[in-house]
Amino acid sequence: MEPAITDKEVEKYQQKIIELNRLAELGQLSAGILHEIKNPVSFVNNFSRLSNELVEEIREIAAKPLAELNEADMEGEKEILNTLSQNLLKISENGKRIERIIQGMLAQARSDGAVFEPTDLNQLLEEYSKLAYHSVRAEDREFNVTFSYELDPEVGQVNLSRGEFGRVVVNLVNNGCYAINEKRKTAPADFEPIIEITTKRLADTIQITICDNGIGIPEDIVAKLFQPFFTTKPIGKGTGLGLSLTYTSVVDTHKGEISVTSIPGERTEFKILIPA
Repeated sequence: MEPAITDKEVEKYQQKIIELNRLAELGQLSAGILHEIKNPVSFVNNFSRLSNELVEEIREIAAKPLAELNEADMEGEKEILNTLSQNLLKISENGKRIERIIQGMLAQARSDGAVFEPTDLNQLLEEYSKLAYHSVRAEDREFNVTFSYELDPEVGQVNLSRGEFGRVVVNLVNNGCYAINEKRKTAPADFEPIIEITTKRLADTIQITICDNGIGIPEDIVAKLFQPFFTTKPIGKGTGLGLSLTYTSVVDTHKGEISVTSIPGERTEFKILIPA
């Protein structure tokens, strides 16, 4: 007779599955991360090359004897220095973008608890939604979706666990992409896939909505969405942990609320409220 599995062992196995799910998420995001890093790296390389050419132009001017320098040389030097300054600003901006993506990746990998810090929420939503989209595109090159952002500038900096909340965005956008892709297979040729992401600062909370025009969710399934290991996806397409961990992150970690409304065949909207 097999010995009974204790509650402690069950909890241990569940935690192991959650860790494996996190590693799977990292693997899925790799393509999206590579795509997102590619653009700023190209910017850094291009502006560095252009800046080096400008430095050579300044050297040519500086090599002239003082007696031969004219007003055109002085104006040219000022113009070159202004352009160099702008190029360095662009290099700095894109370097910081690369740094944010890498920090997000490291935060995704961490399992030592949530670390809260002031975070540009609107920026996080844009970056992580695009990471999720490009990870889906890496598996299906025919898939396309238009993102519509309505981000309230009053939201500003919000105290978040960046990695934890990044996972929330990735999970919700991944679900939206899956629902849209399923609808695309049978939809008319003029079907326009779209994911709408909005933020709004309310009295003492921040409201975030992520809405897709995919296949929707039947009413009897909506109530089960946040249950661990429950999934509507085929075997091999989902673990049933994504929305469960999303719920845990929003409600337990960030002390917020999450709800879902859906019209089967038309749309699904996730609404998140977190303390401001």
